[in-house]
Amino acid sequence: MERVLIFGNTPESRHTARMLRQRGRQVFMSVTSEYARSLLPPGTMCHVGKLDAAGMLALVREVAPNRLVDATHPYAVTAQENIRRTAEELGLPWERVHFEDIEDAWRDSVEWVDTHEAIIAAIQREKGNMLLGIGRDPLLHLPLETDMTRLFPRVTPTPEAVAACLQLGYPKGNIIAMDGPFSRELTMALFDQKNITGVVVRDATDKSYLHEMVVPALEKGVHVVMYGRK
Repeated sequence: MERVLIFGNTPESRHTARMLRQRGRQVFMSVTSEYARSLLPPGTMCHVGKLDAAGMLALVREVAPNRLVDATHPYAVTAQENIRRTAEELGLPWERVHFEDIEDAWRDSVEWVDTHEAIIAAIQREKGNMLLGIGRDPLLHLPLETDMTRLFPRVTPTPEAVAACLQLGYPKGNIIAMDGPFSRELTMALFDQKNITGVVVRDATDKSYLHEMVVPALEKGVHVVMYGRK
């Protein structure tokens, strides 16, 4: 039986998996977050977590597929290059899934939430460090058992905002008090310095905000929790 390894947290990746299973293929998937895994049919074989070039090569060797399918979202340029290089190094056939609407593909690549309770659930599900891009929005009152050391609130640089963070239990060294706009380069550097694996942001209807925060996060393989309505 042919085994296919599919990369991606997109509707296209899930559609491709269903189609290949219907054709009798054995499907193994690679996704970057527990949220993405929760969207898969129960029992789906998958790897969860970000992969660098070496990690991807090790995974492909372990799974031993007959071919690779790249169904990552259009902004995942590093992952796409790693998939191509891995396929070439191992002599495997690979293909890239076509996206109809590249401009709005980010909308299907983030986790949409519309209540504070849903935000808290997403924060608790994520195991790595998270950037809370809340700005002037109200700070979250998190349950006592929450590990605050992995949360980095980015707020407006006012004494009141910093004091509110401290009162809610955010570590002093984790508070990022900055005024925007934020360049793409600054956002990327922040992700690297704080080892960010997830972000919470407001609805990115503002195109400049979209390209300052959301697109860089998706390019880095950082899970995006979007507060708003899809």
